[in-house]
Amino acid sequence: MRPDQEAGTPFDVLETDRLLTTTRSVRRRLDLDRPVPREVVEEALEVAVQAPTANNQQHWRWLVISDPGVKEKIAEMMRVSWNFHRNDVWTSAGRRRNTPEARRNNDSVVALAEGIARVPVLVIPCVLGRPPDIGAIDAEWERRMAAKPADDTGHAVRLGAMRASTFYGSIFPAIWSFQLALRSRGLGSTITCMHVPFERQVGELLNIPSGVTQVCMVPVAYTIGTDFRPAKRYRAKERTYWEGWQA
Repeated sequence: MRPDQEAGTPFDVLETDRLLTTTRSVRRRLDLDRPVPREVVEEALEVAVQAPTANNQQHWRWLVISDPGVKEKIAEMMRVSWNFHRNDVWTSAGRRRNTPEARRNNDSVVALAEGIARVPVLVIPCVLGRPPDIGAIDAEWERRMAAKPADDTGHAVRLGAMRASTFYGSIFPAIWSFQLALRSRGLGSTITCMHVPFERQVGELLNIPSGVTQVCMVPVAYTIGTDFRPAKRYRAKERTYWEGWQA
């Protein structure tokens, strides 16, 4: 028995840490030929919806696409979007992007863009409503506070950034839980936003109401091999400040 088990830790820490540190963005190692059963996706989504969410309001919807014809139409739009994005990134970032790591990442994204129509399942996490306009919310708050006394603490308040944070912050924990649940079942995934520039057209294709926000897309497939390792990252302590920002 390990020390953490003796201390009453409710989970196998080594195993949960392995899951958390080896759940990678999988693009080139997606098995495009192995079908993904509907029940496996549904199991992973049941795990996902247990994620914490602001005000305990689950304003999410999950759109699952497996129809080959629909996937091909989405893929066509994503390839156009990727071409524009790639040109913009490599032009604006310049030499910083021309590194072995950047080239490997680019090749990985290219592989996904070229093979997206063959990915067995595409999941589009959605949020009911549209993203908050931070500037408009703050301006409206200032208008409401104009009649208040100058010493009212509300003059220092700005709500726009908080509402934007909770809008997206309430869906991404669930998306990550979905990815972890997939990984634990032998499947891989990644988060891509390449269809978002065509949100309106994708919405029309899938009958998504205009008032619903398509946050991203999660391609889902079994993986070719399961030997994923932690990524090369800066140590947390190198980027962590205690009690205040440090230059």
